[in-house]
Amino acid sequence: MNFKNLILVFYFTFNTICIAQSSLELSKLKDFEVYLKEEINNSKAAGIEILINHKGENVWHKSFGFSSLKDNRTLEKNSIYYIQSMTKPIMSVAIMQLIERGKLSLDDYAYHYYPPLEKLRVVKDMNKGIYGPTDDIKEPITIRHLLTHTAGLSHGLEKNIFDQQLFKLMYNDLFDPAVYNMLEERVDKLMQVPLIGQPGEQWYYSAAPDILALILQKISGQSIDSYLRENIFDPLSMSDTGYNVDQSQQHRIMQVHFNTDDGNLINSHVQVPPSGNLVYGGTHGIFSSTEDFLKFCKMILNKGVYNGNRILKEETVVLMLKNHVGNLIGQSRGFGLGFGVLYDTSKDPSPANTGQIYWGGYFKTHFFIDPKEEIIGIIMTQKIPNTDEYVIELNRAVYGAILSQ
Repeated sequence: MNFKNLILVFYFTFNTICIAQSSLELSKLKDFEVYLKEEINNSKAAGIEILINHKGENVWHKSFGFSSLKDNRTLEKNSIYYIQSMTKPIMSVAIMQLIERGKLSLDDYAYHYYPPLEKLRVVKDMNKGIYGPTDDIKEPITIRHLLTHTAGLSHGLEKNIFDQQLFKLMYNDLFDPAVYNMLEERVDKLMQVPLIGQPGEQWYYSAAPDILALILQKISGQSIDSYLRENIFDPLSMSDTGYNVDQSQQHRIMQVHFNTDDGNLINSHVQVPPSGNLVYGGTHGIFSSTEDFLKFCKMILNKGVYNGNRILKEETVVLMLKNHVGNLIGQSRGFGLGFGVLYDTSKDPSPANTGQIYWGGYFKTHFFIDPKEEIIGIIMTQKIPNTDEYVIELNRAVYGAILSQ
């Protein structure tokens, strides 16, 4: 056998082994690729990056389109994105580290660490807005409530009068961190309004991770950014991840885009500053790349360890991935300690498995982890407003490509 034929045999054998090991029929992702390209051609997105990892192997990693339509810059793989609410799971991991070290407990009253929580009241009618009549709080907010979004806090993202008024009070259109000089100022605004409901009685997406960030800062004695760097980012070799992007890396940042009223897709006139950010939020505020965030996901999938570095104990990760809110969200989806949880796929239209965990960010970033199939899926773009069609298509494509055992 000549050398050329030997290379061909090795090539086809290697690819057959990879596909057999991953149990994914990658050809079935072709329709998904066509869909993504059509989204870009139809001015629905400037650029999109996808990474699918199965059993430790990157089996599909592609980028399409542009990182900036204004500059006609091609979107390269492993670009840097403002991941918005994908900050929240990172903050949850940091809090669970404190719990492991005995510095905090899930059932601790949170006002012991952030006193303004003790004085909050509960609005009687959200349709009356943030200044409507209130009731006394029945029980104090706990750390568990903050981690599971059951504290009665809000994020100001719903369409009711209360949320619209809260959003106007706390944020601008892009959650621009330059609005404040420090996180305490933003949380002070949140403390000016009542709770939307009694702690523990409902699940309501909230800015609770910002309070968790301040608790982290108080207990650790470190700034939030330095704690995350020392205890999560550096041990995971997440060199692209943080509240600010090094000057040498800023050319890799994808710009935020939106559609004008006439359907044209353009760069937003407001972009998140890549540097000089001092608001180290728990709700949002972090930049990251697909490969970096994959390391975080691998750590979770591997029950707390990555590349020999243990970030959390195995039992801690198992606890985080359980549904802690019963059926407060619905009969199929719940919430763990920092992650959405699909706890009964038989009652859900998604093709995903029971046990899948996930979350996303406001600029249409998203990740999921499937412990059963050992799959991690990450999709990154920068587009407002946030909608879930890419999440649906990503799940449909990945689970459609799984070969029957």
